Amino acid sequence: MNFYYSCLSSLLNNNKAITMRLILLLLLSISLVQAGELPINIGGTAENWTLQTNQPEPLDYYQDSEGKVSVIIFWATWCPYCATLMPHMEVIYRKYRSKGVKFYAVDIYEDGKIDPIEYFENRKFTYTMLQNGDEVAKQYGVKGTPGVYVVDKDKKVVYKRPAGVNDVMVKQNVDLRIKQTLAK
Repeated sequence: MNFYYSCLSSLLNNNKAITMRLILLLLLSISLVQAGELPINIGGTAENWTLQTNQPEPLDYYQDSEGKVSVIIFWATWCPYCATLMPHMEVIYRKYRSKGVKFYAVDIYEDGKIDPIEYFENRKFTYTMLQNGDEVAKQYGVKGTPGVYVVDKDKKVVYKRPAGVNDVMVKQNVDLRIKQTLAK
């Protein structure tokens, strides 16, 4: 036991900066696990949720997408990246809707300046728009917009938009993952 104490003491004395970083990383990891805000990554299971559509009526994600491939887009009216990505998602939706692929646009982190329903309808998007998705975004670990997930028929995430990827690459990747998932 003295050996371990001696090693730990030496580590603490010689590498205080490294030790402090490790302790902070450990505390951050613990707090994220406790808060339930670890991101859902590729291979993870998509969380279930119920949100109001723009109709308004409640929609249960698992029930609505049962046995289907789905795309979940976390967006906001103030987000310029969402404004350029969402028309691409409309094109993909129209390409795959006859094959049963579901698209969900989950509105998050609004600032109250623009009505999300009007924004969505004025742009003539035809996929499902859902309101007040802040808590769902937290469940998925979405910190910024746009967040994009492709989910297979078994609710496993097969694509997650990496930060900093442009809308053309997202469109290509989403299209590819849908095609691959439908082929299984």
